[in-house]
Amino acid sequence: MQKSLMRTVIQDQQNEIERLDGIVQRDAFNIGLSYNGTSAFVIKGVRRCGKSTMLKQIINRKFKDSFFYFNFDDERILGFEVEDFQVLMEMLIELFGDKKNVFFDEIQNVRGWELFINRLLREGYRVFITGSNSNLLSRELGTHLTGRHVDLELYPFSFAEFLRARNVEFSSGNYSTQDRATASKLFNEYFSSGGMPESVISGNNAILLQLINDVIQKDVMNRYNIRKFSELRNILRFLMSNVSNEITYRSLSRNLDVKSENTIKKYIEYLQETYLIFEVRRFDRKLKRAGKSPRKIYFIDNGIILRNVPDFSKNNGALLENLVAVQLKRSGTEFYYYRHQSNAEVDFLIPEKREMIQVCYELNEINMEREVRALQKASVEIDANRFLILTLDQENEISRNGLKIEVIPVWKWLLEI
Repeated sequence: MQKSLMRTVIQDQQNEIERLDGIVQRDAFNIGLSYNGTSAFVIKGVRRCGKSTMLKQIINRKFKDSFFYFNFDDERILGFEVEDFQVLMEMLIELFGDKKNVFFDEIQNVRGWELFINRLLREGYRVFITGSNSNLLSRELGTHLTGRHVDLELYPFSFAEFLRARNVEFSSGNYSTQDRATASKLFNEYFSSGGMPESVISGNNAILLQLINDVIQKDVMNRYNIRKFSELRNILRFLMSNVSNEITYRSLSRNLDVKSENTIKKYIEYLQETYLIFEVRRFDRKLKRAGKSPRKIYFIDNGIILRNVPDFSKNNGALLENLVAVQLKRSGTEFYYYRHQSNAEVDFLIPEKREMIQVCYELNEINMEREVRALQKASVEIDANRFLILTLDQENEISRNGLKIEVIPVWKWLLEI
């Protein structure tokens, strides 16, 4: 790679560190800020969820006079090879002196990166890196950096972070009538627009269309030598249109006219590796049976679904369920869905917390019986001590045959979980 081009890229990227207007502090920011270990600190997550911005925030808050920064997701350095790492370090030292804190964005784009990071750690550098492919990161970190990395998974804005972006803050647990009205109004925006930081701050949701193209082309097709763009896009759109529905590889193969179930399985695995989607499995004490059961697919952000499949806006119940699934995923807890032998379904089961959650956009006399009955049947089979029905804006308590069920607005649950 030409040294003159590398120098230009380094200097251009260095200037970006200074331009951080309108940045929202993330809930996970203090984890990165307080990290003082000798292992690599790895921030993982879907494209454009704010990983680069968090790196820059950490730099500005703690390492402003003692850092190197380089972003490998730059079209000008497409030819960057493993031997260029040494040239990069020499040029950084030449331009800025020897700094002991290095920050690398999307470094997994370069084959052999983990060997370079391992060398930096041995030489006493503190290393922060970001990545948007879980398989590449996990495989290579596990092979060459076993025990020498600490991981943080970053998501699009939570509702609390979204409120922060709108300069709104509530006292925890104490909501006045005005607070409730404000929270409800802003939740409706969050519910339909999503929490991708750039889209929230700029108001430009066109990036949510480009995001899908980037994931397909850069994170799947380029990395796995796949040439069927339209097939991948059709799978994504079908999954978006069927959020919260049970699916099997066979049903997907049939509906999408893809001959091989194994092809479908691989595509979904690749898409999960990009952090764009995630699976929720059916709860079953028999692991073998659980593995063969249908699973549900959720997307990391509602805005991505609605921007790419506008007609899905009519399916408020599935969108609300998707949002709850993302929050549970963000919390780091293990969760499942549950189907009783009577076919009654509980949307989310959290064994560790002994909680069951139903999601219902608007609770009425008809669907209330269905949701309550499912919780009752599940409670006989599974040990739980908290039962919730999350709705758009309803709040009360239901008592049925000794079972106490809390009905809570989703916005309130999101702020208190």
